[in-house]
Amino acid sequence: MTSTTDIANRALSAIGTRSTIASLTENSNEARQCNILLQPIRQELLRLAPWNCATNYNNLSVICAAPGTPENPSVGTTTWDKGIPPPPWSYEYAYPSDCLRPLWIVPQFATGFSSGVPITTAVTGGAPQFWNGPPVGYKVAIDQVSNGVPAVGGADTRVILTNQEQAILAYIKDVTNPDVMDQQFIQAWVAALAGRLAFALTGKTDLANLKIKEANEYVQIARAGDGNEGLTVNNITPDWIRIRGIDFVDGNGWSPYNTNYDWGGFLSAYG
Repeated sequence: MTSTTDIANRALSAIGTRSTIASLTENSNEARQCNILLQPIRQELLRLAPWNCATNYNNLSVICAAPGTPENPSVGTTTWDKGIPPPPWSYEYAYPSDCLRPLWIVPQFATGFSSGVPITTAVTGGAPQFWNGPPVGYKVAIDQVSNGVPAVGGADTRVILTNQEQAILAYIKDVTNPDVMDQQFIQAWVAALAGRLAFALTGKTDLANLKIKEANEYVQIARAGDGNEGLTVNNITPDWIRIRGIDFVDGNGWSPYNTNYDWGGFLSAYG
């Protein structure tokens, strides 16, 4: 089993320190710096790539819905007001507490069988009806929420706005257990921590930047590697159609890492 102390000691070893720590709470400068940097770096790394070891799915909890939806059958007002999702969105959901970065939203699957009634009660009785379209658009925002509903003067709360009823969110989870982490992520975590520790403990920017560069290389590999560890949709509009001004860009499809999905930059180096 790998512990956060193990991660810290590997990072200390990577920058050439001759000492190790017994725990993150011991009274040493190394332990104090590791304790300060370890978790923020982990969260920063998780946001930088489509780590399969951190991809989670969960049903979103409705905060409010637009008038005319099944969740809010009331008659709408002539102008927008606090208490319903802002235009053009129909649903406002609570942002999951363990979410570091939303990936995409998919609808619920249709229960039952494609033929209406299963032939047998066995699992092989028919094919379940699943949604096969592209991910649904969404927007992360904040709203003022009091007692579970939007209200003027309520507490600022992160929300997810979308037009999807009963939305399922795929997101990067705030994973803390090293034992479920991919080895590439562990290596990136060690290298990134080593870079920050090198600067904090020695002030050597060249050593710090060397380790940050190493961590960024792991992130770059993960963006390609983790993206290819699944179903890849590669819909390409033929050139003879594109030349006529028609290009069917299928959003992110089921493979958001490979089509128009920007993970941003990398870990910043020292000047």
